[in-house]
Amino acid sequence: MTTDKFSAYSTLFEVLRTYLKIMAPFTPFITEEIWQKLNGFIEWKDANIKSDSLHLKMWPFANDKYIDAQLMEEIATVRKAIKLALFIRSKNKIAVKQPLQSLQLKI
Repeated sequence: MTTDKFSAYSTLFEVLRTYLKIMAPFTPFITEEIWQKLNGFIEWKDANIKSDSLHLKMWPFANDKYIDAQLMEEIATVRKAIKLALFIRSKNKIAVKQPLQSLQLKI
C-alpha cells in the first residue's frame, strides 16, 4: 500500500468514526453496529479496548483554530446573493426550475 493510499484510508476512517460519534444519539443501533465493524479493521494490542461501545466514547469537540472567519464571511455573502436572486425570481414570477440567461451582482 502506498503512502497516499494509506493516508486516504486513515482520513476516511477518522471521518467515519467522528461522524458515528455525532450520529449515535439519533441512530444508536445502526451506529453501534457500524462502529463495531470499523473496529474490526484495527489491530488492537489490548483486547479490552476493542470491545468498547461507541456510546462510551467522548463526543468530538470543536476547535476554534479550525474556524476560518474569512470563509464564513464569504459564505454569508453568497447566501445573501442567493436569497436576493430567489426574491427577484419570486417577484417576477419566474420558477426556480427555469434557468436564467444571466445574473449580475455588484458586491
